[in-house]
Amino acid sequence: MRVTNYCRGTHFHFEKVNDPRLIDLILHSPAVADVVILGVPTDEGIRRNGGRVGASQAPGAIREWLGKLTPFAGPQFKHHIDSLRIADIGDIEQGDLETMHDAAAKLTSELIAAGKIVIALGGGHDVTYPLAKGFSNGIGSKEFGLINVDAHLDVRPKKDGMHHSGSSFRLLIDEGIVKGPHFAEIGMQSFVTAQEHFEWVLQQGSRILTFEDATTAHLPNAFEECEFAITHGDSDMPVYLSFDMDCVRASDAPGVSAPAPIGFLAEEAYELSVAAGLSKHVRMLDIVEVSPPHDVDGRTSRLAARMIAGFLAGVANREV
Repeated sequence: MRVTNYCRGTHFHFEKVNDPRLIDLILHSPAVADVVILGVPTDEGIRRNGGRVGASQAPGAIREWLGKLTPFAGPQFKHHIDSLRIADIGDIEQGDLETMHDAAAKLTSELIAAGKIVIALGGGHDVTYPLAKGFSNGIGSKEFGLINVDAHLDVRPKKDGMHHSGSSFRLLIDEGIVKGPHFAEIGMQSFVTAQEHFEWVLQQGSRILTFEDATTAHLPNAFEECEFAITHGDSDMPVYLSFDMDCVRASDAPGVSAPAPIGFLAEEAYELSVAAGLSKHVRMLDIVEVSPPHDVDGRTSRLAARMIAGFLAGVANREV
């Protein structure tokens, strides 16, 4: 499996013992890691779906800001990020979309089978299809729950026989990789969703919590509610969480493939990440559709990095 190495030399280092940064704690070998970070730098699926490209640059931009953060999670936590062993194994080698997808599925399967928690950096939302396929293979015969936090449902059919950034969840359900009753969508917005797609999701027995409903419940609470619903009370069911950054309002996250004038607050996105990290169900998180060429002052990449840090803080404080 070929990946592009993550080069520490291109990032800032903070050598003071009393001021450590995540860049100086991250390993490169997944063998001893609790959590593994992986990049899938592609935006071909976005181009096929008619979106504005740029997400292929996201893994590097997110890493840049993640590395500058400290491991101190705050006084509200007993444990901090430096209690985890975190490896960054770099990016899937760039090439044609289907080859990258195959590589991402294989590598994810290996990592999940080895008991790792995986954080994947997209890329467009098309990458969730191979990543979730790999997740399914990695956990073996067990069923799993899948949650998509997104302004869109992403259940469009293929275009000209090709997968794209708007078709991941239709393919995952149609191919039986995830069962409809174990799937939930959070944050769907009116006027950017086709009624036919909305009805199709419900027909699969899946759960939809609209943006309005999720806002009323508060996003972290909406996540916990959906997680409970799709696991059907199975305390051992693994969960995959996919977070499309276009569900955050454009004033907080301008650098996305499809910016929205309304959406979740940056604070809610962060709090959801912490909640997901604390959950013993969540074995994988992807963050997709960050588009650095369209960002403002790195605002979206910084938020994505802070969300990853919040997720890691949650993982460090999971109850055994």
